[in-house]
Amino acid sequence: MLFKRIIEGKSMLNAESKSPEKCSRRKSECEGCGEHSTILEEMMKMVLLGVVLWAGVTFGSHVAPYPLNLIVTSDIIHPPPMYDFPFPSAEMLKRIPTVTVAHTNKSIDVSKLGVAMLQRLENNLENAGVTPKAGSPAQGFAIFGYPSDDAMHYEQSSMVVTKASQNLVYTRCGRYGLASDECASFISTLNLRESEFGGECAALERFTCRSNKMSSRYRTFDGSCNNPVRSSWGQALTGYKRLLHPRYADGIEEPRRALSHKALPSARAVSTKMAGNMDKPDDTKTIALAVWSQFIYHDLVHTPVRKTIHTNQAIRCCDNDGFSLTPRYIHPSCMPISVPYEDPFFKSKFVTCMEYTRSVTTYRGDCTFGASEQMNQATHFLDGSHIYGSNSRDAAALREKTGGLLKTSSIDDEELLPLASNPAEKCLVGSSGTCFNAGDVRANMHPWLASFHTLWVREHNRIARALATINPGWNSDRLYHEARRIVVAELQHITFKNWLPALTGKAFDELYDAYDTGYNSDIDPTITNSFATAAFHFVNSLLDQDIEVEGNSSRLMDSYFKPEILAQKGMVQKLLKGMITQKSQGLDFNYDDDLRHHWLGGLDVLAIDIQRGRDHGLPGYSQYRVLCGLPQATTFQHFADVIPQETVDKLSQLYEAPGDVDLVVGMMAETPLPGSLLGPTATCFLKEQLWRTRSGDRYFYTHTDEAGSFSKRQLAELRRATLARLICDNAGVTAIQKDVFQAPSDSNPIVSCEAIKKVSLEAWQDPSQQPDILTRTNKWIKNKVGSSGNSTK
Repeated sequence: MLFKRIIEGKSMLNAESKSPEKCSRRKSECEGCGEHSTILEEMMKMVLLGVVLWAGVTFGSHVAPYPLNLIVTSDIIHPPPMYDFPFPSAEMLKRIPTVTVAHTNKSIDVSKLGVAMLQRLENNLENAGVTPKAGSPAQGFAIFGYPSDDAMHYEQSSMVVTKASQNLVYTRCGRYGLASDECASFISTLNLRESEFGGECAALERFTCRSNKMSSRYRTFDGSCNNPVRSSWGQALTGYKRLLHPRYADGIEEPRRALSHKALPSARAVSTKMAGNMDKPDDTKTIALAVWSQFIYHDLVHTPVRKTIHTNQAIRCCDNDGFSLTPRYIHPSCMPISVPYEDPFFKSKFVTCMEYTRSVTTYRGDCTFGASEQMNQATHFLDGSHIYGSNSRDAAALREKTGGLLKTSSIDDEELLPLASNPAEKCLVGSSGTCFNAGDVRANMHPWLASFHTLWVREHNRIARALATINPGWNSDRLYHEARRIVVAELQHITFKNWLPALTGKAFDELYDAYDTGYNSDIDPTITNSFATAAFHFVNSLLDQDIEVEGNSSRLMDSYFKPEILAQKGMVQKLLKGMITQKSQGLDFNYDDDLRHHWLGGLDVLAIDIQRGRDHGLPGYSQYRVLCGLPQATTFQHFADVIPQETVDKLSQLYEAPGDVDLVVGMMAETPLPGSLLGPTATCFLKEQLWRTRSGDRYFYTHTDEAGSFSKRQLAELRRATLARLICDNAGVTAIQKDVFQAPSDSNPIVSCEAIKKVSLEAWQDPSQQPDILTRTNKWIKNKVGSSGNSTK
């Protein structure tokens, strides 16, 4: 309930803080929260502990106790502390000896030695050819999570810090009887300031923005300096935020285990038991809704997977024949999924091992030792980073030198994404195959996504050309950045105004019972680990295995990272038209085989997401549901309040205890809320994240009185933006339904593109270029007469 109040009440903080009536009402509402008193008690314990630590319990002069973040606001702490931060009792703290800088630096030296010893193993793997085979699931997974060089640099540094943290847990507190989570929390009070990694972490997390970035009209490409004080909030290559303290088996890095400390059931076994393959289309929703969901998810989230540290090679974790590797060939970053012998699909293929490589980690946001934190390689903002790139180098490589345009390729006189110089690096094709360059490698993941990326590149160039016409004095940089501002605003508007209601049945303001309160510099926009890892899995249930194009269809399984279909004449238009008429699958535990048996060449998308949650140390579903206001579940039967009984029975057969159920499994099992496709926990995550995504983004298109704000006239024009209009403008379509996320119907008929509102770019014309009042009046009269004449025909 505490978490529920946070996400429901934040948007009214300013108004309610000044209203005694509303304060008393909120107080009375909380009087009925007895069933969640445990959470409040734990919060009180944490605050009291912070006071005790502040009063004088210290662990060395270089230590800043992490729980103090609960009661002391800091400009550099990122991300903020978890709600259930476990910490040793005052009595236990007295038993633990002081940890000095010498101790922490010694642990780092030991860790560096261990990481250096990996080089021999990695050389042996390369020499033995234990690398992903071309066209294999291992290669598909490596491309899907392709890490940049910068990401791998921070991975190597964080790996050293993580191993040093494990050493500190073992030598400095574990031997004194502390539970692993409490021990990890104690270690997180030790910062990196006086270690060799202190400067690098500070440069990533605690830098000062230059004045021109603070007052800039335009976003940075990596998301930095969006918040001029908390400069790294939302920046690419930083870690995800935690809503709950991670549940690693060792408190630091080892994947989550059952509450009994036994191994959790195989992720593939869970998928096989819970999921089916019944064809249950949703008669009201189109595939466009599913693909747009995936498209904006890629804008917000990109979790890279590890490569070898010393040889920079993709990692293979299973034998090419689907068996487990011999121990001497298993890289420490491997976490393969065990496939049961009785697996209904893979048993005939004698496959017992499914690929999974662990996610890249980065420095903890407060620059301390402690539990591993996974990296977001994208910016944490809804800012088109998957279109333009998440750093200035990639952005520059995607730009033309003139006209403010994005690079494109021309095939049969059609404007497509630029071609990749090395297709085999970013696609599951040969060196001469078709593969595209975009701000995100996942643009090639399947033709639907590639067509959306193409649509937005065309939209940018259409806008840039139009701006150049009405503002001939603008140079290429001005045209590029202004077109990017408009594109991002359109992207945000379509997501919040059209996509969200189609998904949840409610508009954004209805979800929060509030209005837009503008930018709030105290709101951290950082994507949560739970949102990134589990909340958007629903997309995979909505997708269909058939890609329908004008009565014909191709299989999704044949198209993963094989985008050559887009090179066919008129195919972008055909794919987009197919998406807005083809019905999506229903949101349930039914997945098409192309996603559960053939994803990326032979993986199970549900099993992969389950395994990723364990890799990231996400607590079980039962803990998150309490965070979202549902009752504590101490028995499986308690799940029946939001999960069908048949599904509850399956969960009880798979897991030992309710607390073991994986987050993504519990979320997918929930019955959707009325009028929505999502259950209560997924809706809770979506509300919490999207509220911060809007309120914590200084450049969000609706915010006023900021350096990058739009004028009232420009904002009025941007509110006309729809995905239907974009398709009309950039795909040669002449008729379309106004709401492309909903199937055509009597209430959503197919109409001429002329009947769909269009964003007028004249609102961006420089005053010096605007015609005089007489010319504007004559133009208005001609338009008025012309429109009235058309109406009489």
